[in-house]
Amino acid sequence: MDAAAVIVITDPGRKTVKKSGLLATALLLLTAVIWGLSYSAQAEAMKSMSPLTFVFLRYLLGGAVLLPIVFYARKTPDKNLFAGGVACGICLAGGEILQQFGLLYTSAGKAGFLTALYVIMIPVIGVFIRKKSNWKIWSASLLSVAGAYLLCADDSMRSFGNAGDILMVICALFFAFQFIAIAEFAPQTDALQLAAVQFFTVAVISGIAALIAGESCSWAGITATAKPLLYCGLVAIGFACTVQVAVQKYVHPATTSIILSTASVFAVIWGWWLLDESYSLQNIIGCILIFAAVLWVQLPGPAKKH
Repeated sequence: MDAAAVIVITDPGRKTVKKSGLLATALLLLTAVIWGLSYSAQAEAMKSMSPLTFVFLRYLLGGAVLLPIVFYARKTPDKNLFAGGVACGICLAGGEILQQFGLLYTSAGKAGFLTALYVIMIPVIGVFIRKKSNWKIWSASLLSVAGAYLLCADDSMRSFGNAGDILMVICALFFAFQFIAIAEFAPQTDALQLAAVQFFTVAVISGIAALIAGESCSWAGITATAKPLLYCGLVAIGFACTVQVAVQKYVHPATTSIILSTASVFAVIWGWWLLDESYSLQNIIGCILIFAAVLWVQLPGPAKKH
């Protein structure tokens, strides 16, 4: 399936299909911009709140903000809603929790690159589940992974194999399965309902994990973390993750992952603008390669002869 194609394509609606695909791409880029800023918000939140507790509260908030909309719409839940939402939520929770724990043992540079491996994992997994990707997606995936390496690489990238590195690779695998799960269930059920079930699933899993880990949550901690928590819960989760679920039915999951991988680029831009962070020429080249991968995968292929 081409990047800008929806699942059902008919000749009379070809222009509508192209517009839908372009709109989906634009919304995914907006999601990447929002997620890029959330890295700065999450870093700020860790100064006053434990990681698992933060994951629990932001996903609880993200799910809660959708409930009034879901109830107002009054759509009958599809029979696949619960199974699909829980499946997506388990994958997302696994990725989020493993990433948080992995950061305790490995550098941020390694974490950024190893997490980005989900981009190439998706087409590889697709080979085994009969959701094949075309050559353009394969080449763009490799290009985006190379860009992620240059963007995140520093002296810490010279060695590999500690516990944090392994957790990050497994984390990337969870994120890859989450993209595939959304692509499978989003066309079958209501996007808002699916997103809500997914978010509450993450909240339940991370909440239980926080209790097991012995993390505490005080009102003073919540107050101190209010701004990043509201941004990550309402905007990055409630809005941006819902957009991902809603539009992914129009875009190949591998293409979705490539577009959303630009979040690392926007994280660099936000960090430079808001936190006065500096980056090398190598890092800038990495950003350019990731953007090039997104543009490449969006270019139309040669017209088919009838």
